[in-house]
Amino acid sequence: MGATMNHKKQAAKESVQDAISRLKANKKQQISLPSDQNIGSPTSDLTTEYQTKPKASKNTLPVSASERTKVANAVIKQMLFGEITQGQALKTLRVNILGLKQDVYAKLVGVSRKTLSDIENDRSNYSTEVLNKVFKPFGLKVGLLPSSPSLLNSFLRNRDTE
Repeated sequence: MGATMNHKKQAAKESVQDAISRLKANKKQQISLPSDQNIGSPTSDLTTEYQTKPKASKNTLPVSASERTKVANAVIKQMLFGEITQGQALKTLRVNILGLKQDVYAKLVGVSRKTLSDIENDRSNYSTEVLNKVFKPFGLKVGLLPSSPSLLNSFLRNRDTE
């Protein structure tokens, strides 16, 4: 019984190392997003397109650094303007930017797989500390924002004219 547990722990540890190696290799390879995708638009339906992928796996296509930035920016815009939830944004970023399964990503950021699943499915309320842990790999943290998209738009327009 103890040998089986050690084997499972070893396999999980190897999968995290494999994932990190794959991510490093992805930096060297490039793919293009579909040409009809309007990434600059906050109303683009990125999550619908990318959620058609069954699951993150070793078969996930590598994404170049510039494409990761474009996808991340589009997802962040959608989240800011209330078009997707924080959980949907996290799942889209995890799968389409890093290409990691829940269990591997959860270990990477130091939360349980159940916690990650709950966040991605918008179940329960987690502390700022936990949310910051799961969004940290994408350069994001919890903060205060205007509650309505129109107020956010107004704020952004006024900021650009100052």
